[in-house]
Amino acid sequence: MNRRTVLKFGLGGAALMAVSGVGLGLRKGVLRAPAAPLQVLGPMEYSVLAAVADRMLPAGDGFPSAANLQVAEAVDTLLARSEPQVGVELQQLLGLLENALVGLLFAGPATPFTALSTTQQDAVLQAWKDSRLTVRRMGFRVLRSLCLSTYFSNPATYALVGYPGPPDFSSIAAPEPLAVPQ
Repeated sequence: MNRRTVLKFGLGGAALMAVSGVGLGLRKGVLRAPAAPLQVLGPMEYSVLAAVADRMLPAGDGFPSAANLQVAEAVDTLLARSEPQVGVELQQLLGLLENALVGLLFAGPATPFTALSTTQQDAVLQAWKDSRLTVRRMGFRVLRSLCLSTYFSNPATYALVGYPGPPDFSSIAAPEPLAVPQ
């Protein structure tokens, strides 16, 4: 084989890999229907977040599941009250987690996150948690913090963790306005 033949095979192989990579990147995951209209997240991002929340907060020991408390919908509502850039960055993070090509590049399955079994989803999340790449570790922490804080801010969890709930200030009289000298 001469150099030109090797280059042709090399370029042909690179083109084939690029086309298959695009195909992997475009693979569709499993979409879920939200319980409430979405304000910031798209259907794909919502589905990924709901799957992540389900894996991080399954039902058990008297605790309801993340799905039962509509954690993903509550995060979407929280994002609607945040700076728009926060929602954009979370959408990018969820898109990265869902992308089958990214999963394959990091020695994971070449399947979108939402199409994986629960065991495979757990393994992907563990890989993100323990990754040598800061962006993956931070991405995991962001998702975990969002899911946990949203879950435990739901009044249905208060009694389960021994929290009596926020204080009731409705019985406290409003202070008299200060007189301003003229």
